Amino acid sequence: MFELTTLEEYSDQALLDEIRRAAAALHGERFTQKKFLQLARVHVTTVRNRFGSWQKALDLAGIDASFAPRLNLITRDAVVKAIKLHVQESPESSPTVELIAQRLGVHRKTLSGKFGAWRHLLSELGLAPVPMGRRYTDEECFENIVELWTYYGRQPNFAELNQPPSNVGSKAYVKRWGGWRPALGAFVRHINQPSSIDTIQTGNNQEPSQNHEAVTTSSSPRSISLSLRYKVLCRDHFRCAICGRSPAKDHRVELHVDHIVPWSKGGQNTEANLRTLCFDCNLGKGDKTEHA
Repeated sequence: MFELTTLEEYSDQALLDEIRRAAAALHGERFTQKKFLQLARVHVTTVRNRFGSWQKALDLAGIDASFAPRLNLITRDAVVKAIKLHVQESPESSPTVELIAQRLGVHRKTLSGKFGAWRHLLSELGLAPVPMGRRYTDEECFENIVELWTYYGRQPNFAELNQPPSNVGSKAYVKRWGGWRPALGAFVRHINQPSSIDTIQTGNNQEPSQNHEAVTTSSSPRSISLSLRYKVLCRDHFRCAICGRSPAKDHRVELHVDHIVPWSKGGQNTEANLRTLCFDCNLGKGDKTEHA
């Protein structure tokens, strides 16, 4: 049957019907903007411009979030609003990045460095900087090193601890380990330390299972340990395994460690089943099985 490759009209109802038609054609497969582009007779940009955002269009079309997950994209205005609300509700408590991230329902690193140094943002709002010198845990210090290593694509230097996107200043490392070099040594020992989480049933060197139903996820938590995350990032040279982009060349790039066989389909937290993806490629992949 011959069909037009474009819509006969571009009314709100016609666009929403096209979203529903494209979603139905996937028969339950995860619905993303990339999939819509492949199936629809109208560009996704037209949809976003008409309804304000892809998420609003999905809501108006009645597409369930379990089928087309909504991304919690945090804007600067949302962060500023959250800071002001925190100050209004808890004037005695400093609006740290951790507290604001918790209020917005995101991870701390989602806010880290994306809007400049946190103290500068507070200063713009006429607020006093968050008191310095709080005691960071070893894990927080090591996670900051991983974030910086990913951002620069190399071992970070001492001066870079005191500028975005670093969340832990140089004084914390000096106070804890006596200097930057000893801190790096402690980080390496932490990374190289065997973890029961990283050596679960399938083993780090085993290929991802093709029998998804045979692999169970009860033996390990879904979260990927810092040590394993760093090893995967380092193995992939801090670049996206699909498009090759890296924060070192474009600081707008955000890298994630992703399951090749999705967790929901039995994928395990093993080095062989993990790879580095940028935000865009990870969004396009969705909850499906791919092999690099």
